Amino acid sequence: MRTEKQVSILGVVTLFIIVLTGCAETQNKTSVEKTRPDQEQQAKAVAQAEALQTVEGELASVDVTTKTLSVKISEGPQMEFRYNDQTLITGADGGAEGLATKSGTPVGVNFDVATRTAIKIEVKQRQK
Repeated sequence: MRTEKQVSILGVVTLFIIVLTGCAETQNKTSVEKTRPDQEQQAKAVAQAEALQTVEGELASVDVTTKTLSVKISEGPQMEFRYNDQTLITGADGGAEGLATKSGTPVGVNFDVATRTAIKIEVKQRQK
């Protein structure tokens, strides 16, 4: 027969085990919930990367009124892109107005495939 003290100790140990199991289960759920946003962010980043493309060619023309530029690529037809105030333009002083003076210069255009909007326009040095 068990004494009252043994029953009390057994009850405390059982309660302790139940509490630990519950804490571990809660922690597992929290970890899963934390990884979901990370996975969603990674999926969005992959989708954005797939929606962006880079093309290199020779700057054919820039129209600052309509905010468009044309790039002549080595294979295929000339490509036209839109740009906006968020478009990063490097290698040309004065932004889009400076870009307009660089006709015939090699450029790289990183753009959104769906909208054909330039995210980044990089004016490169002519090779000698």
